[in-house]
Amino acid sequence: MRAACVLALTFAICSFPQETQGELDRAYLALRGGQLEQAADLFQSGLKKQPDHAGARIDYAYLLLRLGQTVEAREEIRIALEQEPEREALWLEYAFLCFETNQRPQGYEVFLRLRNTQDEAVRKSASDTFARIDQTLKIAIERWRREARENGGSYSVHEELARLLEERNDWVGAAEHYRIAFGLRPEKRSYLLDIARVEREALRVDYAMAALLAASRGANAWVAEQARERMTQRYPYVYEFQYAIQMDPMNVPLRRELGFLHLAMKEEREALRVFEELLRLAPEDELALAQVAFLKGSREMLAKVAEKGESNLSAVRELAKKSMDKGYLKDALEYLTQVQKADPQDYEAMLRLGWTHNMLKNDREAIKWFQLARQSSDPKVAKEADEAYRNLRPALAPFQTTSWVLPFYSSRWKEVFTYGQTKMEFRIPGLGVRPYLSSRLIADWGRNRSLVTGPGGALGPQSLSEGAVVAGAGVATPRRHGLMAWGEAGSAWRYFSRSEGGARIKPDYRAGVNFAKSFGEGGWWSTTLDAVFLSRFDNNTLFYSQNRIGQTRADGPLRFYWNVNLTMDAKRQDWANFVETGPGLRLHIAPLPKGLYFSVDYLEGWHLLPTAPGRARRFRDLRAGLWYAFTR
Repeated sequence: MRAACVLALTFAICSFPQETQGELDRAYLALRGGQLEQAADLFQSGLKKQPDHAGARIDYAYLLLRLGQTVEAREEIRIALEQEPEREALWLEYAFLCFETNQRPQGYEVFLRLRNTQDEAVRKSASDTFARIDQTLKIAIERWRREARENGGSYSVHEELARLLEERNDWVGAAEHYRIAFGLRPEKRSYLLDIARVEREALRVDYAMAALLAASRGANAWVAEQARERMTQRYPYVYEFQYAIQMDPMNVPLRRELGFLHLAMKEEREALRVFEELLRLAPEDELALAQVAFLKGSREMLAKVAEKGESNLSAVRELAKKSMDKGYLKDALEYLTQVQKADPQDYEAMLRLGWTHNMLKNDREAIKWFQLARQSSDPKVAKEADEAYRNLRPALAPFQTTSWVLPFYSSRWKEVFTYGQTKMEFRIPGLGVRPYLSSRLIADWGRNRSLVTGPGGALGPQSLSEGAVVAGAGVATPRRHGLMAWGEAGSAWRYFSRSEGGARIKPDYRAGVNFAKSFGEGGWWSTTLDAVFLSRFDNNTLFYSQNRIGQTRADGPLRFYWNVNLTMDAKRQDWANFVETGPGLRLHIAPLPKGLYFSVDYLEGWHLLPTAPGRARRFRDLRAGLWYAFTR
């Protein structure tokens, strides 16, 4: 057989198509020169680029055989047969390799199938080999069956019989004896992997899943990891838990998890039955004991469970953690309350009570527990509680002040602009909107006043600055799913002289809708959409879309992104309809305040409507500035 492999490989070297290029060419040249290791590396590299080249893959397999890598050769032949399944002689080679590399059931199946092939030589070889193997297996199986009848209490007898039945593709019989072996020696949990394998081959997928489920919830870490890798991504069904318990009746974690699954499905009666059965099996199981006490509706009993000592208190803590993990917040609240009553100095329980109330939208209760947990001697608990308290406190304060400022330089206008706002927002319980007072600054250095004002002192179309301070009062809705609306009325005081024309103080009415959200893992795309009505721009409504794509929320001081911005207006004025795009970066220097950033953006823009005479339709702009914001 090996001589035939070498002969086939030699023939392939001489007949390899000349048009094949790259690593495969060099692989065959190395092979002709006797550089087998180098040829193997080149074959491997070339097949990554030409994975469908079945001929080269087969030659690579024969080379691996020469190098003594039988398992790797078998796998390469298997892949080649998936590409060209009509190669009957290669199937025969594959069957022999399966027997050599301890995959006897697969080899047995291939020999069985090749007995009916059209190729006479292959058919004869397969038939003769199959008859010899099958007869040997029959004799061995009968001998071990007698041994099992005489010495049925030996797990090793059933294990050997199961392996022989598996080699003969008797999957159902193999599963039966693997189960018996596992029942006789339940600490050997690898039997569950064997059961799963043969049950899958027998097309009994439910039993295979049950065996993997039982193995994944066992004490043997290696077996549990192997089982988890082979399980489907979905969570197991109730009946699969029940099958698994039939296979592995002493598995306490498995029974406990089934009880919690019934609780998740609001099947409290079934959950109680499972936990009570678990207590009969393991009377000292603290989680089951606490859960039975709770399900029977006895608050006193649950309190007694907690009072029995630290070990039982830990069981109630574990119940609270599992309830939080599964989203059963009311159950978690009950458990945590019992823990806190039993141990008033349990600051971790206080922290979890805060988070549970927070998730239940009881923020006023949550902040009380966060404030208490800040006193913990555990620095980790104290820090988390302090951060939660500080984040939650502004939302519950009767008023909140937010300030931001953005000074920046624009190369397009050769000007420094400054935008800013200070807003005091009032929270009135029961009121659906939030009143606020606002002071805005829309300023520049005044070097381009001729661009800002038009006839009669009206704001010009190229204005980036109103040169004014705007004071007003308004209302805003809370933000929901990234969306909020606002409106305000006030007056604008223009700080430049009257020589530019127009009144210095004018009414100012503004209203808008804003949507802001980040998408993707790590927030790689952030978008802001605005529709803003401005009375001072001839009662016009402007529409903005600002997008940053890239490391918009990445860790580290330096963040890169790509800008894509669109501006339009309701009156279709040429200056207010344009698109701009380009790269940008944002830098935060650690010693400086958290809300302070330096940014640089280079943008290319195009006006979307015909422009006024003297104004280019395409423009470039380099903008560099600072952003600073804080909330009190």
